[in-house]
Amino acid sequence: MNPFQPLVIRRSDPAKLELEWADGHKTVYTAAQLRGVCPCAGCVNEVTGKRMHDPASVPADLTQADVRMVGNYAIALRFSDGHDTGIFPYRFLRDRDPQLA
Repeated sequence: MNPFQPLVIRRSDPAKLELEWADGHKTVYTAAQLRGVCPCAGCVNEVTGKRMHDPASVPADLTQADVRMVGNYAIALRFSDGHDTGIFPYRFLRDRDPQLA
């Protein structure tokens, strides 16, 4: 059993995304939390790894849509601020689970 493989990915509402993992753990992200940790090249410098997008600038009422599967390893989202270039690998999402922080 791979604990980093979600069995269920669900938009519980436009501002929340729920993942149920193979080991029974459940993760809930708000759209603002996901946008704040976006790993795309526009948000994180590809050379230095330094975050260029300030998570504090993300509005709390941000929403997300178009949850898309990226192969068997990630999801992609479109946010209400127009951002849609982030690919969120499952391991990345599990490692940053706000309930485990």
